[in-house]
Amino acid sequence: MYFAYGEQALSYLRKKDKRLCAVIDRIGHIDRTVDPDLFSSVLHHIIGQQISTKAQATIWQRVQDALGTVNAEAILAAGVPSLQALGMTFRKAAYITDFAERVHTGAFDLDAVAHMSDEAAIRALSSLKGIGVWTAEMILLFCLQRPDIFSYDDLAIRRGLRMVYHHREIDRDLFEKYRRRFCPYCSVASLYLWAVSGGAIPEMKDYKQIEVYNMVYTTEYASPLGPITLACDGEAIIGLWFNGQRYFGNILPEQTEKKEHPLFADAKRWLDVYFSGREPDFLPPLRYDSTPFRRLICEIMLTIPYGKTMTYGQIAAEAAKRLDAEKMSAQAVGGAVGHNPISLMIPCHRVVGTSGSLTGYGGGIARKVKLLELEHADMRGLFVPKTGTAL
Repeated sequence: MYFAYGEQALSYLRKKDKRLCAVIDRIGHIDRTVDPDLFSSVLHHIIGQQISTKAQATIWQRVQDALGTVNAEAILAAGVPSLQALGMTFRKAAYITDFAERVHTGAFDLDAVAHMSDEAAIRALSSLKGIGVWTAEMILLFCLQRPDIFSYDDLAIRRGLRMVYHHREIDRDLFEKYRRRFCPYCSVASLYLWAVSGGAIPEMKDYKQIEVYNMVYTTEYASPLGPITLACDGEAIIGLWFNGQRYFGNILPEQTEKKEHPLFADAKRWLDVYFSGREPDFLPPLRYDSTPFRRLICEIMLTIPYGKTMTYGQIAAEAAKRLDAEKMSAQAVGGAVGHNPISLMIPCHRVVGTSGSLTGYGGGIARKVKLLELEHADMRGLFVPKTGTAL
């Protein structure tokens, strides 16, 4: 099933905006898949957070294969450990289970949401654990097929606006101007802006200021285990290292600026919670640009629960499964884990050798031990190797 729109919406947008008219005529009709089931749509969006589209599709297919009918009763019967075994993080499995419990008990009324105004539905959906405003807006668009959704928090929509209208930046006031122009068919306009952002018209370029786009900002955080350097590109956290650890700052360009950025406030709040001995229930936006294999290993590490460990061999087996490969080298996994640019948030300290060896952490084995102890991990069977880096 595709998002439904027709000539009435297209004619309106063509008359309202010549540039968008040209885009519509160039691209033609867009078929964008929707999921009309609100329960499964919420699950699908929670699963897809902070991972690639391919990984999301893989995990969602596993959920469907394992549960058959995806409903609240099936989720509750499966439980958090079984859901996590399908490839999602412990936190996501807990969010999904909490949502299923609320639906099952009637604390959250799916039918009522379907009949709410856009604003009320966004408030209701964003009250769920793991659902923010942007995710709620996407559910309204791609599940409930609301015709007038235009998300300021969607970076691709803002990029599309820059490309079509040659703006260097899209602030809130400018964004609202376009919202008023496209209303009541903002959802259809969004489809075309996403297409432009994704390269549907090759000659269109992003007019965002290159010096701003390429600028990387850094700051420091005083942790109980030593100073930490944080890095962001203005849109996501791209680096987190203990100062002096192996590969410290290896992804940073020459052009960096030591400056506080709003993203760092969320990252430092995450670190405050973590070093207080509690599991953070949120994660700042992360970007780990690297080779496809290293990105895959980062996605798998994000599934390791707080206070638990995973071996290099287990990660290799999971990577092989996701890549439809017969097997995967644990040594190759070790290299990818060692180059993790965002320590702690992507928990490479929870990766251990098959024998229980606490090896391979760029921040040092002593820190690795302290981090696992901070999370109250079961340290039985784990040991500090005397020599070597056995995986």
